[in-house]
Amino acid sequence: MTAFLQGLFFGFGAAVPIGPINIMIMTAALKSFWIAFAIGLGAMSADIFYLALLVFGLLEYLNGDTVSKILGAFGICYLFYISYLILKNSNKPIRVDEQIGAIKGNFLRNYFKGFLVTLTNPYTVGFWLSVTSYAKSFENVYLVMVGLVVAIFIWIVSMPFGIYKSTKFISHNLVKWMNIVCVIILVGFALNMLYKLFL
Repeated sequence: MTAFLQGLFFGFGAAVPIGPINIMIMTAALKSFWIAFAIGLGAMSADIFYLALLVFGLLEYLNGDTVSKILGAFGICYLFYISYLILKNSNKPIRVDEQIGAIKGNFLRNYFKGFLVTLTNPYTVGFWLSVTSYAKSFENVYLVMVGLVVAIFIWIVSMPFGIYKSTKFISHNLVKWMNIVCVIILVGFALNMLYKLFL
């Protein structure tokens, strides 16, 4: 049980800090809980994919300089693209989730957004490699991993839900400026990754 709780705390420590995915989830949650949840679920799926590679001992091969730069290049381009989309739609009014068919289509598209941003972030590989050494200090490594995944899932449900429920108190003008701030932060993450990997 201690291993699970430690994994849970470690998972919250990893999920809560502001990064590209959390910015994307917050921005999407201003318009739709389900779209925001889809982004988070996609990101969690990428984490589980890396976790599976870790279990089979394959993740170390992705930690090389060349692979990091390839992943980073895709990640940087995708973050710029996401920033462009957010900026383009920043003037659109807040819409409540109404059309189920539209939500289903958007759900899948946004799921892959979250998946790709996390998958192409070379720092995700570094995170999961650091998790290995931490988890090995416990007898039951798998309980630590389960705790991590549960914490990430709780976060991707509770955070967008809280933001979405508070949208009735947020004006359209404030949403517009929040979107612009989110774009600046995402571009900042992309430029920071560009500097660290290539300059």
